[in-house]
Amino acid sequence: MAKSRMTAVNRSLPFAKFRKALEAETRAFWHVLASLEYATRWWDSIPHRPVRLSRYSGDDRTPFRQIDIPVGEYLSNCAQVRTFIRENAVVSIVTAFEFYLFELLERLIYLDPMLIGDSSMKIEAKELAAAVPRGDVRRWFATRVADNYIRNKNHAEMISKIAKFSKAGISARLKDKIDEWNKWSFVRNAIVHTSRFVTSDLAQIWPARFTRLGSALELSDQEVGRVQYLALLIAREIDKRAVASTIGKKDAYVLVRELFVQKGIDDVKELRRRIVECLSTILSVADISHVIAQQRKGLFLDTWVLDPGDLKELIG
Repeated sequence: MAKSRMTAVNRSLPFAKFRKALEAETRAFWHVLASLEYATRWWDSIPHRPVRLSRYSGDDRTPFRQIDIPVGEYLSNCAQVRTFIRENAVVSIVTAFEFYLFELLERLIYLDPMLIGDSSMKIEAKELAAAVPRGDVRRWFATRVADNYIRNKNHAEMISKIAKFSKAGISARLKDKIDEWNKWSFVRNAIVHTSRFVTSDLAQIWPARFTRLGSALELSDQEVGRVQYLALLIAREIDKRAVASTIGKKDAYVLVRELFVQKGIDDVKELRRRIVECLSTILSVADISHVIAQQRKGLFLDTWVLDPGDLKELIG
């Protein structure tokens, strides 16, 4: 009996960027937690502690003397630091997911402006007049419309809008997961806007978890992991349909162009390897050669570009 193979799912550039950002945030969270644990173990192994951090041999320098406190105070502060990094991790993950939704919606509208064919959104002539001299009106239009659709929406509404454009159908299929994610977006708001306490909005939308208005959030490491899990799960499902319905291999073509232009890579096999590694998209040799030829002739019409920093994060 032949072994079954899982078919790779093509990914978008916004998803690839989001996945890298999520990995970085998760690793930073883990790194600080591990560092706090190691610091506690290390100080516990020192038989004669100095009066202050900077008094330990070789530590009369930055960062130890910037907040030069007794070792005992430093160790007692570790609990508060753990609380802060849990909350900061939730903020970073939710914010990264929100940016992914915005950028994916922007990309979908850029590729197919008729996705908003039934929209009643108005754009004034003076806005268009200001955009025309900047050149890429299509990108400006996509950004303008995406911002209009995303602004002042909660995450469930944002997901619903993108699901409609990408024919994802996940609002019903992942209803429980999306409802839970929406609650975590309210947790993010409480951390950012109200000094890290339970707000009336949060208590109202999630009374089973946050019962007392004005109390500390008291997040756990497991809950941070849950936020990371939900973000990746929902993003994968949205992206799968967005690629199938609109994006196709177009993001892979853009990445070929960016690697050729920014990095000077013209080896077809190397480009093919990097595209698979980044987007799980398999391009033929003919596809890649065609993109390079079109770019050399100035005929590659997709003006979507990656910042050098984004490209570096994607390909290392």
